[in-house]
Amino acid sequence: MATILEALKGINSYPVPLRTFTEIAERRGVTLTTATTMEILKSREFNLCRADVLLWLSYAPDITQGGQSYSFTDEQRTDLRNLAQQIYEELEEENAPKTIYGYKGKRL
Repeated sequence: MATILEALKGINSYPVPLRTFTEIAERRGVTLTTATTMEILKSREFNLCRADVLLWLSYAPDITQGGQSYSFTDEQRTDLRNLAQQIYEELEEENAPKTIYGYKGKRL
């Protein structure tokens, strides 16, 4: 039986640092060593963790590690952000990242 950590790692093969998973789990009140069940996988806390991982991946740098390269296209990064935002909205997460509109630059 898989643990919550293994389920979160299974979202993508990108090498997310363990400390990132630990921080996300602590913020959401989840224990990474807990065995997953269908109830846990459908829970609000787990899905918020999943959204946090997707959002983190959308900003992750392109890296090469052990001869293996990991990178995302701009379209993939946008899709990851959109999926995370969709999960936040479905679960009515108050701290979900919001789009910021405004002037940027020196001239109009």
